[in-house]
Amino acid sequence: MLPACPCCARPFGRRAWLALGLACAAAPALGQADGAPRHLLLAHVDGERFEGIYWRGGVHDPEALAAIAWLFRDREEGLAGPVDPALLDTLWLLDQRVPGRGFEVASAYRTARTQAALAARWGRAATDSLHVQGRAVDVRRPGLHALGLVGAAWQLGRGGVGLYRGASPFVHLDTGPRRRW
Repeated sequence: MLPACPCCARPFGRRAWLALGLACAAAPALGQADGAPRHLLLAHVDGERFEGIYWRGGVHDPEALAAIAWLFRDREEGLAGPVDPALLDTLWLLDQRVPGRGFEVASAYRTARTQAALAARWGRAATDSLHVQGRAVDVRRPGLHALGLVGAAWQLGRGGVGLYRGASPFVHLDTGPRRRW
């Protein structure tokens, strides 16, 4: 049975998966554009934004990484933490592969205290989450259904990909072992 679209309960059909797969196959791989700068547009749900080049000439830009770390900060504690550059590379790859531009960020870095509070409140949040290590982000692509983003992210073959059940349109991406839920 095909998965249902969570927002309208209609099946996400084979044709949609096939179209997404063809679009992803035609997009550049990470190693094919090594000379060109890598640009990201990230907007937090509260309106704060980062738009700029985060990688140039084979090196992640330290100033851009600091700006993204601040955007990705734990909003409960007001603290920025580390950001795994591989996570940004995954976002960049997805940005190249799926229709639209940029990502809306719901959550990224979390302190251990914030993560523990989430685990206590919701019961399903892991106490050892990769969010605490700066290796996970919850995003959506404006104008693209979450299932499309999940499919494209899974095809990258990088890290974990999760689809939150219920009303959330956000997709979890991380740089941990390859798995999905």
